[in-house]
Amino acid sequence: FLLLACSKESSDTMTSQRWMLAVWLVLSSVLGTGESVATTQTQKYTCRTFGSGVVQPFNDSVFYVRSNCPFTLTHFTHNRVECDITTRRGDNGLLVQVEIIINKVRTVLQNGSIQVERKSVSLPYDHTYQHIFHYGIYTKLRSPLPPLSVTWHNGPGGIDTLWVELEQELSTDMTGLCGKHNGTGNQKVVMESVLADDTCQTRDPTSVGSPECGTFFSHTLECLQARVRQYLDLCEKNIYKYEMSKGVTCSFFKEIVQQCENTSRVWDIWRSVTKCDKPDCPGDLIYVEQGPAFVPSCTNPNPRFSNQDYISTCVCPEGKVLNDQADGSHCVSVSSSPCVFAGKSYSTGDMRSTKCQLCICDSGKWRCSENICPARCVIEGQHVTTFDGKEYVLPGKCTYVALQGFNWTIKIEFSVKGRPL
Repeated sequence: FLLLACSKESSDTMTSQRWMLAVWLVLSSVLGTGESVATTQTQKYTCRTFGSGVVQPFNDSVFYVRSNCPFTLTHFTHNRVECDITTRRGDNGLLVQVEIIINKVRTVLQNGSIQVERKSVSLPYDHTYQHIFHYGIYTKLRSPLPPLSVTWHNGPGGIDTLWVELEQELSTDMTGLCGKHNGTGNQKVVMESVLADDTCQTRDPTSVGSPECGTFFSHTLECLQARVRQYLDLCEKNIYKYEMSKGVTCSFFKEIVQQCENTSRVWDIWRSVTKCDKPDCPGDLIYVEQGPAFVPSCTNPNPRFSNQDYISTCVCPEGKVLNDQADGSHCVSVSSSPCVFAGKSYSTGDMRSTKCQLCICDSGKWRCSENICPARCVIEGQHVTTFDGKEYVLPGKCTYVALQGFNWTIKIEFSVKGRPL
């Protein structure tokens, strides 16, 4: 605490100013004794690889590798859970195989398919250690332990873009092309990350002037500023001998554009400048550069998502949602969304009824009257209808507990022919 005494001056103005100064110093001293409260937010680190071999590690540096050899993209351990991601590019420059091992669960991306523990899976896919789902025009694998996600885009001939995101501090034992590099030269990182294979080659990158690269970067000066020269060199290395590959060239240009603000003019012109076509969308869906990763649908017209979930995606025209109750990727108004019951589709206004209850389809949801019948459980052979109306078939001819109370139990036992005794 600072106590400041001021003597009276002949000038009232000077006196007023000095007292104001005294008050300010006292308040500054008092407030300065308080502790500042800092809010901590989980740091997110992203490693990207795209085009024919551009790598942008977690530390935001960037370099180029021309090779068809397998590489460790990243390897680390978090809370005793081991994570290992390896990649391999084909002769066309694109990623033809990605292997993700999290807590000994092996997932392989190859030829447009996804295999988990050597079994092909369809999306969405849920596992104890990972969830795989569509994410805009991309596919995403998310793991809760470690807090990691892998996002990729499949194109003709392979994967043209892949991101690894970590929501944790970088591990000290981290290896691979993604880092942690600690100032290590790029050439040394490449040599330490390549996996032994006698049938592959790693070549020195070649940079040759490219009119396509020059034209593109002439429109990014305001956005990229001092980084233009570095990215121009990467562009020329990336495009060399792949000039006719849209997967290689367009994925590179798109990744560079994403480093510009959403309000940048580059977003509006880059496709016409580079002659990169917009991705095709199925059915009634239309492509947008920035939109919701999870498309509003009949079953979920208002999906929850954060600002980070705005991404290149396919969406319905404004005012419509995806009819996910039917095949074909058709868009309908919310009021026209169908309802489904027991595998049968019902239009808005359609009714279904039993002797106990009446239900009306209303904008994709059932509006039902109160159930006036007492609940009952029915067991007919191995077919069971539960108290809440769900139906299923018992898998085997065993003894089952049908119902159990505090001091009583009802069991059923099936004969060899499958009929209840």
